[in-house]
Amino acid sequence: MLIAAICDDDSLHLKWAEEMTAAAFNAAGQVYSMNLFSSAEELLQWMAADRKQPDLAVLDIEMDGENGISLAKKLNAAAPACRIIFLTSYVDYAPDVYEAEHIWFVVKSRAEEHFEAAVRKALASIAESETVKPGLLIREGGKSVLLSLENVLFLSKVGRKAQIMCVDGAHLAAKNPAELIPSGLKDHFVRCHQGYWVNIAQIVELDHEEFVLKGGEHLPISRTFREEAKRRFLDQYRI
Repeated sequence: MLIAAICDDDSLHLKWAEEMTAAAFNAAGQVYSMNLFSSAEELLQWMAADRKQPDLAVLDIEMDGENGISLAKKLNAAAPACRIIFLTSYVDYAPDVYEAEHIWFVVKSRAEEHFEAAVRKALASIAESETVKPGLLIREGGKSVLLSLENVLFLSKVGRKAQIMCVDGAHLAAKNPAELIPSGLKDHFVRCHQGYWVNIAQIVELDHEEFVLKGGEHLPISRTFREEAKRRFLDQYRI
């Protein structure tokens, strides 16, 4: 089910955007949940409290408090897979929206012409991403980067960020490892230490106090996580 978030500080426009989005989803046969917010703060609090990441966000730009472009930048960082549609009354914002990744810029006065097409483009983009190889989607250098699961060795905690060690080198993401691993890939990783999550498929040897990976890396197994790490490793290979 697709999770949609709509943010507009005008209650009438918020309801109107909800109706247009629902109509576009229904026309596409898309199953969805709709979540409405009257401010950027409300949307971000919902994401933090419920650990939600919307698949699609429809954002007004000129709002009381934080504007839609600033909100979009935060969504780019916190939910890099989220497709964003700007829906605004002011065409003057057109040059500014390129500060954030988005699918379409729609002027409200011409929404009947363009909004459904924008939603269709967003849905097509979501469907396309679901056909690619599984991996970790991160924000790096202002871009969304997909790290293929088969190339990920392990993740380590660096302050409030995560370092992802891959076969071809290291990457840094502005999330901690537990948040970075999507729910569909949780079974592919095992936590072996307070600061390490390892790709089970990369483990070739289990010692009492460490995992040895295919590339020769040695990762410590702490006492706290030892039993669970051992069980997950053995279960993976049905030993």
